[in-house]
Amino acid sequence: MLVTIIILTLGWTQLIGQSDSTSTSEDWVGLIIVESLPEYVGGYEALAKYLNSTAIYTDDARKAGVSGKVYISFLVEADGSITDPKILQSLNSDLDSVSISLIKNMPKWIPARQKGEPVACQFNLPIVFSLGENQGNLNVPEPSKYWSKKGKKKFYKLCTTEFDKSKEECNCWYDFVVWNYNDKSLHELNFEIIFEKQKCK
Repeated sequence: MLVTIIILTLGWTQLIGQSDSTSTSEDWVGLIIVESLPEYVGGYEALAKYLNSTAIYTDDARKAGVSGKVYISFLVEADGSITDPKILQSLNSDLDSVSISLIKNMPKWIPARQKGEPVACQFNLPIVFSLGENQGNLNVPEPSKYWSKKGKKKFYKLCTTEFDKSKEECNCWYDFVVWNYNDKSLHELNFEIIFEKQKCK
């Protein structure tokens, strides 16, 4: 079963910033509108790939057929670090915990800016948890020309020979790769990390 975890949207209602770039998340001086929003390095696509390759859909949540959205809020500090993640709308205790872990372990972002200076800024992120066979309109896309031919052949050889996975497992992982990395080639992906961090059953 393919497990896919994707971003629905990047939400930012009222943004919170600080006038002093050296202050911390405990030193709020009020609400301001920042000139530029915080941004994950590499943008939306890179953030989606981080979540898809890092998140783990727990066995209990998968067996219970849980899917839906977790809304989470966090601070992107002036130095780009991520702090104070909070669940705004819960889905399931396991998947809430997964979401918090995802946010805590994210690499630094590009911080928001106000008057040319980096400032801390609150960011709201809805994350969709969707089991592969229940994805509805989120079906695996058509493989690119590369992944439908040369990439597919090389992937199956790598999957079965170097990682000793069954053909059934490799079928699932192939769908995962096409879903998340259709625009990449085999040599651009680190399958040791992908296989370690993500489940595909």
